[in-house]
Amino acid sequence: MIICKNLELGYSCKNVTPAFDLEINDNQWIGIIGKNGTGKSTFLKTILGVIPIVRGDLTILGQRPGKCNNLISYIAQEREINLADRMSGTSLITSSFYGWKYGLPWIGKKLKNKVEELIELVGATNYAHQSFATLSGGQKKRIYLAQALVNQPQILLLDEPLADLDPHAKQHFIEALQKIHQHQKLGLMIISHDMHEIASHLDAFIHFSGNGVHYCPTIECVKEDTYVGL
Repeated sequence: MIICKNLELGYSCKNVTPAFDLEINDNQWIGIIGKNGTGKSTFLKTILGVIPIVRGDLTILGQRPGKCNNLISYIAQEREINLADRMSGTSLITSSFYGWKYGLPWIGKKLKNKVEELIELVGATNYAHQSFATLSGGQKKRIYLAQALVNQPQILLLDEPLADLDPHAKQHFIEALQKIHQHQKLGLMIISHDMHEIASHLDAFIHFSGNGVHYCPTIECVKEDTYVGL
């Protein structure tokens, strides 16, 4: 799914990580762990081609960064969107279908059914038809999650999706991720300060630290990092 060879991440030719090698298999669910400033979010943005590679090679689904973004969904840590006051969560999800193409999607029965299935999958059935502006932070994040899945991505990138959620909302979001893992084949890379809450649902971890970037098959090898909170 993702192959890094002698890869250095950074900005304006200044690296924030030493060179590292990494290989992530298809459909793996990976937790990304590390203190602030070690390159976690930079890694996701480099995968998307938003930030250029400093040195080395990176391939995603066999292509260079930015060349297969139609197969990747990304939910940023902070997201602000301006929507019409009456626009519902359902409308937001529907309008994102093939969003990289010009014009609005044809809303036929097949698309309507698909959107309703995604809304049910993420547990947003009770409020998806309400005005998006009136939803709580946790409810909005589940709508964003359904939106991220509408184009059947092969990779899902999540940057601190549990941030600013109360314990109840966190649990609902984690349950939504569990259902997705059970029902859909896709790779997941998730950055979280609450890794201890989702570690049991992940296949492996990538640890960003001052000593480099390391692939860890279990959470045990990164427990010494106070960031993990274990």
